[in-house]
Parts: sequence; structure tokens; C-alpha cells
Amino acid sequence: MVFTKETWQSVGAGFSIYDCAIRSPNRQCFLMYEKQESPHRDPLPAIRFVFTYNDESDPPERYYFQQFGHFGFARLAFCQHPIPNYAAVDTSGQVFGYDKDRSDEEPEHPRDLPSSDLAGVVNQVVRIGQSIYTVGGPRRLHKRLGVGQWQDLSKNVPWPKDVATPGNGLKYMWRDASGFSESDIYVAGGEGDVMRFDGQKFSKVAFPSNELLHNVHCAGDGRVYIGGNMGSLYVGRENTWKKLAGGDFSVPWKDIAWFAGKLWCGSDYGLWTLEGDKLVRAQVPADVQLTSGAIDISPDGKHMLTAGPDGASLFDGKNWQVLFSRHDFE
Repeated sequence: MVFTKETWQSVGAGFSIYDCAIRSPNRQCFLMYEKQESPHRDPLPAIRFVFTYNDESDPPERYYFQQFGHFGFARLAFCQHPIPNYAAVDTSGQVFGYDKDRSDEEPEHPRDLPSSDLAGVVNQVVRIGQSIYTVGGPRRLHKRLGVGQWQDLSKNVPWPKDVATPGNGLKYMWRDASGFSESDIYVAGGEGDVMRFDGQKFSKVAFPSNELLHNVHCAGDGRVYIGGNMGSLYVGRENTWKKLAGGDFSVPWKDIAWFAGKLWCGSDYGLWTLEGDKLVRAQVPADVQLTSGAIDISPDGKHMLTAGPDGASLFDGKNWQVLFSRHDFE
């Protein structure tokens, strides 16, 4: 276990885990939010970036965290390029970065929109290849080049005439991106708004639904999986798609990932896998289901990290390890 009952009280008590990122089986980062009664998040809950160290050779205190009081909803990723680093960005463009030399806030992520006084929104932070990308809306994709440096890849994205029309905020709101490589990237979100980026330009994908989309994953079987409203699931590539599952869940998927030869879908209610063309509850230990939801795959592709509000678990393709669980401490 990463934490003891005593150390958990200083790190996790009163906080809920929202996202996770893995560097190696012995190095992870967890994004935690302070639990609060107000449904309006007023004032904003505190956010913690908790870094854990699982190697038995590490010092007794196998964690380190930093806390901030002004971040909104954020997502988190780890990459090796340009140096090994974690980066988190919230919806308003506030950035936190961590590497071997520094651990602090960074200059804000750009949010400017072409020919508009409006500001964009950042919804997701992902690793594609060995780089970190942010996904947002309307129709925004950026690549992280370094501290305070972001390359706007969506400058030439097709810009609908009605994008600034009141009420169209969700219509073109990209929420996720994934790639077979950095020159074969799919982005999805909005009302069936799917595009492919070849490293130079975007092309519209003929997607068969206008439902709200939340996830996209370029999988190890050579296909692209897209998660829609209330957990629906589509599979295809380029302009050929079919629906595998209807929206029969109470929430959309938080993450979709390919690992150990199968597709995994996670939400705050645990893990599901795709067996054939059917989504089924993942056959994992009960304590793993209680500590699952957000999903990240290690850069070498050998480990899957999953984290839910109450804990986190690690999978090497054969064996599961519960890294920590609130149920053991509270």
C-alpha cells in the first residue's frame, strides 16, 4: 500500500480522486478534489496533485503533494517529451506542471478563438505518441512544446458560421483526442462532431449520430472507438462506423483505453470491457471495481492505472494490485 491509515489522513481524507496519470508501475500522480457540500462549487474546492512512489527502496513517506485553491475542473497526463513531465490544465486554462526541476503553476494555456472575442475551454489533457495535447472547444487542439509553450494545431480547423451563436456552446465542444500516431489523430465531441488530423490539416469524419460525444480512442486492434452520451459506444475508422452499445448508463464514460488485448471503459461506477461486440462488467476483484474509473496507460504500454473517487489500482495484464483504498482507512 502507498499509504498507511495515518498518512492517508494527511493526504486523502476529505478529498475525492478525479484523475490519474502513470509514469511507471512505481510512479504515479493523482488529481484530488476537496469534497464539499455546495453544488455550485462556491468557493472552489481545493485541488491536490498527489505524487506516489511505490518502490520498496523509496523512503517511508512514499508521497508528495501540492495544493491549490483556484483551479476548476482539470485533467492530467504524463509524457516523456520534451522531458519526462506531468501537466494538468483546468477548463479555464490554468496549468500545473511537474518535472525533475520544478513543480508549480505555469503560464496560462492559450484560449483565444479565431475572429472572436470569446474564450475557448479546455476539456481534456491526453498523451499522444510522446507528447501532451489539450482538447477543448469550440474545436480546439493544442500540443505542449514545453513550459508555457503550446502549439495551436486548430488554427485552420473548419470554423462553422454558427459557432458563436448563443445556444451552440455544446455543438462543437471537443472533449477528447487520441491517435495511432501524431500524424493520425482523431478528435471527438460536440453533437457528433468528429474530425481526423493528419499532422497538417483537419478533415470532417462522416459520423452517423449527432448525440453528444465524450470519448475517442485509437485502439490496438486498428479501430477507433467513440463514447457517446450516457455510455453509448461506436467503432469504426475514417467514414465507416457502427454502433455497438446504446446509452444505457447514468453517466458517460470518463475514459476509454486499449490494454492487454481488449477495450476498457471506465466511469466513477467502475470498469467495463468489450467482449466481442458487447459491453460487460469487467471481471475484476471487487476491491478493484471500487477503486476504478479514470484510466491511463504507462508510456511503455505495460501497465494500466485506474482510479475512482475512493482509490486506485494497477494492472500488468495478468495481476491486479490495489494501490490504496479509502475503505481501508476510513
